[in-house]
Amino acid sequence: MSCIVPTIDDMYDVYGSLDELQCFTDAVDRWDLEAMEDLPEYMKLCYLAMFNFGNEIASDVLKDHGLDVLPYIKKEVSKRLIR
Repeated sequence: MSCIVPTIDDMYDVYGSLDELQCFTDAVDRWDLEAMEDLPEYMKLCYLAMFNFGNEIASDVLKDHGLDVLPYIKKEVSKRLIR
């Protein structure tokens, strides 16, 4: 996730309009692929990479340790977007 966060941070600081960033934040809060449909094209790749990476980590932890960490991953991603 650490490689995706700087890209998303730049998107918030430099590239995104207020409306686009609100849409991205809403998509992160929903955490589903359908939310990606409402995003501008340039945000879709970032969202998909973040979504897939977070779900992959959560899946690995669930298989290896029997713990569902996806809610914690989603919470951390949301916290990083707001700061």
